[in-house]
Amino acid sequence: MKRGGDSGFIDFLPFSVTPDQRAFQEFFTAHPLIVREHLEAQAEHFTVVGQSLMIDSIQINSYHSSVVADFIRHQLLEQAASFTFETVMSDRSKVDFIKRAKSLGYRTYLYFVATEAPEININRVAIRVGEGGHNVNPDTIRARYHRCLTLLPEAIQASSRAYLFDNSGSEAELEVEITDALAVEYKFDDVTEWCSSAIDALERLATHP
Repeated sequence: MKRGGDSGFIDFLPFSVTPDQRAFQEFFTAHPLIVREHLEAQAEHFTVVGQSLMIDSIQINSYHSSVVADFIRHQLLEQAASFTFETVMSDRSKVDFIKRAKSLGYRTYLYFVATEAPEININRVAIRVGEGGHNVNPDTIRARYHRCLTLLPEAIQASSRAYLFDNSGSEAELEVEITDALAVEYKFDDVTEWCSSAIDALERLATHP
């Protein structure tokens, strides 16, 4: 996102996306994040010009950035393009997106990385802050940690293939590979608790969808 002061633009060209004004404004005003924060009226500050989204007289925040990124993903989905995206996955909308992609004929691949406890993540954020990086409230980290693990079984179920990595140590280790939410291949005899819990929940989903 390129901007100067309270204005700027986003270039859609690298994503091969050519949206129109109406499509963007409808997506923006109906987006759950925008509705929740009562930001619908701000749609008038965004104008699609060619393959750029012009932003005028408004301070860009994380909500705007999240919605624009989501808009690009949905545009790519409609174009049947191959793409990858990264997410904390602490919101159900991300799992719903994977489900929609699969229903449209996509082969979906999930690379999920977690740690054994949220305190590990909190400590790493503190180290990042000490090195000049941005901070995240510890309560937010804990909440996101538990929400994403709760959503994990459904995300696996919607994936053609899922890879679960534990990143508690100095390097991430692949613990489990799951194909079509059915074939489970363990890479170690003993896997972390969060990983085994996800597989147990996946099996329950298969039995009681």
